[in-house]
Amino acid sequence: MFKQWALLVLLVQLVDKSVAVVRFENLKYELNKDYMHGNIFIKSQNDKYSFGADVEMVKKVEGSVIITPHLEHLIKGEYHTMVNIDLDTCKVDPVMSENPIVRTIAKESTKFINFSLMCPYNPGRYLLNDFTLDSESPLLKLIPNGKYKMHLKANHFPTPESTPIMLFMYSIDFELFAVAS
Repeated sequence: MFKQWALLVLLVQLVDKSVAVVRFENLKYELNKDYMHGNIFIKSQNDKYSFGADVEMVKKVEGSVIITPHLEHLIKGEYHTMVNIDLDTCKVDPVMSENPIVRTIAKESTKFINFSLMCPYNPGRYLLNDFTLDSESPLLKLIPNGKYKMHLKANHFPTPESTPIMLFMYSIDFELFAVAS
């Protein structure tokens, strides 16, 4: 009986050490009101942070939609770029991106969304429900504990020659850390 109890305590300690926490803060965003309206938000409940969106798309978006994620990691007081690419979601599914961080974030986000990451984007309600990271997230194998800044913008090009139309942009800071047992 004692051995089983000791093994259970050891397993709980191992599980507790692997639990990761993400804390989101400093969210700023802008939506192009000609294309969409709604909210992007951070939730915090019992020290569990999540990131969400509830947006109504009012126009069909097709042609090219260039998504530009820019991820920076704070190291020794300076932010260093980890990701800064342009991705045409009308040509490449972000889940198939060559960049492993973009690919993993896209795969993780599909658990929390009600829409395709590829265009065309039809009118309707687009939801991101409580995106968070836990100990099972493959992202934790790619990005270390620490502080980060994430900027994301989406520009629409109805035709190849057209001037880009900003659909949305947001920036958010977040911190990843393991919870000590």
